[in-house]
Amino acid sequence: MIPFFNIDKRIEKASENALERCKEQFKIIEDISEYNQLKVQKAFIDNGISETHFVSSTGYGYGDRGRDTLDKVWAQVYGAEDALVRHNFVCGTHTLTVALFGVLRPGDNMLCVTGTPYDTLHGVIGINGEGMGSLKDYGINYSEVPLKNEKPDLEAISASVNEATTMAYIQRSRGYELRPSLTVDCRFTY
Repeated sequence: MIPFFNIDKRIEKASENALERCKEQFKIIEDISEYNQLKVQKAFIDNGISETHFVSSTGYGYGDRGRDTLDKVWAQVYGAEDALVRHNFVCGTHTLTVALFGVLRPGDNMLCVTGTPYDTLHGVIGINGEGMGSLKDYGINYSEVPLKNEKPDLEAISASVNEATTMAYIQRSRGYELRPSLTVDCRFTY
């Protein structure tokens, strides 16, 4: 019994029952959380993180040990070849825009294999609007393969990718659509 509030005993009992029924799922979540915490701690140790990585820098970013090492920590944690971690990416669209402009060059061909991307990226890609500095304005071509039954259409993707395809863009998130988000599991059953 909780002495601070006058809560009906039936509500307290329902709460206890709900927590008991969720116990296994909470245990799974706690195990995942602990695993990820240890993975991050290991990356900190492996990369020799110390108080010197948290001191201020000149602001120019030259030889910024903290920034450079943070990139290495994130790459290790996510199992990536490299990482770019900056506090001045203001949103997901901004981050994706920087990545797209950093990778694609005039004449390149971007193929979105998961249907139309976020509507916030339409202007960035050049799906709509012109003369605003989009990828299209810089001579980067865009095409897409629609989803089939809310999943990537592997046959259509295979038919669309060719030697001219520079980038296959995959958007897992559903964005503002009503379809489910795509999972990391790439085995699709039809």
